[in-house]
Amino acid sequence: MAYQTPEQLAEAKLLPLGFTLVNRTLLPFSFTDKDGVAFNAMADFYHAGLDLWVEIKCDHLNGKTSKANAEKAYNRLEPDKLRKYPTFCQIQNQWNHAAPKQAIVQSTIGSPQFAIVFTKTPDAETMGRITKQGIHAYSLARFASMIDLQLECVA
Repeated sequence: MAYQTPEQLAEAKLLPLGFTLVNRTLLPFSFTDKDGVAFNAMADFYHAGLDLWVEIKCDHLNGKTSKANAEKAYNRLEPDKLRKYPTFCQIQNQWNHAAPKQAIVQSTIGSPQFAIVFTKTPDAETMGRITKQGIHAYSLARFASMIDLQLECVA
C-alpha cells in the first residue's frame, strides 16, 4: 500500500461529514508566541456549517516553546540528517508541529472552533505535552463519530 499523509487518511472520514480540505489557507486570526513574535497558522479542514477548523497530526507534537526556538533547533540539524529524514526532522523541530503553538492557536480561536485530530495514537511524550498545554485533542475515529452525532442532532 502506498504511503498516505495524515491529511489523506483524514479525508476519507471528514469529507463525507461536510468538511472541506483547506490546507495552505491561512486562518483568519492573528497569533503571538511566548516571545511576543506574531505568527500565522493554517488548518487542514474546515466545516462551514459548524464553523470548525481542524488540524490533522500524525502522532507527535514537539516541545519547541517559541517560533525562534524551533527555527534555531531546525537550523542546527546536520544537512545529511535533513536529507535522509526530512519529515522526521520537521515533526521534531518545526514550530508548526509544536504543542505550545497548537495550544496558542486553540486557545485563541477556542476549542469548540479548532480541533486537533491525530490519525495515530499520540506517543507518551506528546500525551504529556497535550495535558500540560491544556490542548483538546481527539483520535480521528473518535472525532468523526462525535461530529457525525453532532450533525444528526442539528438535522
